[in-house]
Amino acid sequence: MTHMKATRDRLHKGLSELPGNIRLNGHPEKRLPNTLSISFQNLPANRILEEIGLEVAASAGAACHADTVELSHVLKAMHVPLEWAKGTVRFSVGRMTTTDQIDRAIQVVSDAVTRLRKTA
Repeated sequence: MTHMKATRDRLHKGLSELPGNIRLNGHPEKRLPNTLSISFQNLPANRILEEIGLEVAASAGAACHADTVELSHVLKAMHVPLEWAKGTVRFSVGRMTTTDQIDRAIQVVSDAVTRLRKTA
């Protein structure tokens, strides 16, 4: 658990340094050691996931269908506003996740978010 928490926190720190608004979902300390849920304001999660492809273990926090967004019950319960919720991405780490993999994930996501912010 200590290793997963450290890698999760390294990922969070790296992504927090991105320009633009990023929000941590959940308690800063009392949360699962292997999961990072963050929201990118006004950036659709599905677009972020398309940009990062299979290079990073991630999933969307809200399901997008045509012109509507269906928020997960978890995001609703956490009172995450829509402009944040639609940009929610969950990242996962494991006991075998390396620092190099985290650093690569930070770079991949950073590049994707930077590209998307330029076109938004």
